[in-house]
Amino acid sequence: MENNRTEILREIESELASLKRQVLALEEKVESLRQVSAKEESPVEESDFTDMEIGISDLPEVAAPVVEAPVVEPVIEPVVEPVSEVIVDAFPEPEPEPVVEDLPEPEPIPEPAPAPAPEPEPAPAPVQPKPAPAVPRPDTERLPWRLDKPGVSVKNIRSGISLYDRALFIGTLFKEDYALYDQTISELNGLSGLDEAVDYLLERFPDWNLKSDIVYNFMMAIRKKLG
Repeated sequence: MENNRTEILREIESELASLKRQVLALEEKVESLRQVSAKEESPVEESDFTDMEIGISDLPEVAAPVVEAPVVEPVIEPVVEPVSEVIVDAFPEPEPEPVVEDLPEPEPIPEPAPAPAPEPEPAPAPVQPKPAPAVPRPDTERLPWRLDKPGVSVKNIRSGISLYDRALFIGTLFKEDYALYDQTISELNGLSGLDEAVDYLLERFPDWNLKSDIVYNFMMAIRKKLG
């Protein structure tokens, strides 16, 4: 609807502009004729006005704007159902209080005599653990890492182990446990001789293969400190 109104207004404005241009042209012709008549001071012939005579029929017809009536939606009023009146008694009569008869007090129930305390059972005799069978100490006197020369002595076992050997020892002998490797080296540094180191390692790592190459390299690194 808004678009139709805009188009009608534009058509009316265009027609008005055309009429204004025609009126302006007529005024210019009238003014020029007045100037000519004033100069010549002669009567104006009828033929001069024939060109100026413009009937109402010559003007363009302007169509009346068509304005559409707005659509009015019907208003539907909600239907309100009548509410049935409920008569409520503002002051209901109080119900009578129930009559409570006085009952006789119950007789006290005598408490049962306490049961005698059970005699404590004698404590079982402690079970003595069976001594573990003695594991024979392997003979290490003829192993190669005892007989071969260890090389240049060091004051700390860590300085005699290369990075490659350290990674190999941690991954194989100490099961990827760097903390266990570091603790073992620290305790071996505090020992005074090779025999103490052998006893310490046999007690903590009984599953080592003393004849393997990796144990040979580890023991040769220990011998650089303990002889």
